[in-house]
Amino acid sequence: MRRMQEWPELQALGLLVALNSNAKSIGQAAAAVGLAQPNASRRLRNLERDLKVPLLKRSPRGSELTFEGRAVAGWAAEVIEAYSNLNAGTRAIQDARAGTVRIRASLTVAEYLLPAHLVTLHAKRPDIEVGLIVENSANVIAAVRERRCDFGLVESLTLPEGFRAEVIGRDRLLIAAAPGFAGAWTSPISAADLAEIPLLVRELGSGTREVIDAALADAGGPRIAGEYGSNSALKIAASTALAPIVLSELALRDEIRAGRLVALPVDPSIRLDRVLHALWSPERRLTPGARALLDHIVSAGG
Repeated sequence: MRRMQEWPELQALGLLVALNSNAKSIGQAAAAVGLAQPNASRRLRNLERDLKVPLLKRSPRGSELTFEGRAVAGWAAEVIEAYSNLNAGTRAIQDARAGTVRIRASLTVAEYLLPAHLVTLHAKRPDIEVGLIVENSANVIAAVRERRCDFGLVESLTLPEGFRAEVIGRDRLLIAAAPGFAGAWTSPISAADLAEIPLLVRELGSGTREVIDAALADAGGPRIAGEYGSNSALKIAASTALAPIVLSELALRDEIRAGRLVALPVDPSIRLDRVLHALWSPERRLTPGARALLDHIVSAGG
């Protein structure tokens, strides 16, 4: 065990196994283990040097294993099989215990939907632990694309192509303001008029910002009075009558009930509705724990 740094490289052993079975050339063996041919040739030369055994007979017609090379390839096959058993066994352990489910969620979903879902999930499945990171929808999508989480929860209008997705709920944005400001608006505001009102909005990359940008695109886009990366900061700014706020009705529910903010009447033609999604990489298979969590969120949202 002390000399493990001198042990042969696993991919080099895989090349030998491939050459001893179906591969007719180093190029075919390289393709079998996911290497470029120049890299495969170099690794085989390094393997011969490290083992001090002639593994290949090279000629203008190509390369083939020596007698010694075939013997080493047989032992290498046992190593590859043992390593495959190791991987299969650890995956089975991961599947047997739900373990920690790593998720990313956009701010609105994380603050106003997830807490109740996680409480009720824990009552049913205390074996499932959830690791949550909160960021805006664009960053959630990036984390999903890079497979840094099991799945992401977003409120974006557009989803990346090829991703797997499920609907977890529906939401809509409100335009709200302090009572003194809101009193000036008694009839529904058109898109053209709304585009003239300076608004307090979320930052670029958030699902909330994407919705208002799209809703007012034909009117030239929203006028920005202030841009915040926090729902709480937006609500505080709006309550001072600085400007109206654009935010999810989920986030504004308590402020509107308490009368601190008032929803402005908006023309129905302005599309402020959105669908909330869970999404994950097509290259990632959901673990049993992740699947159980997602099913729980979907059923609660329905």
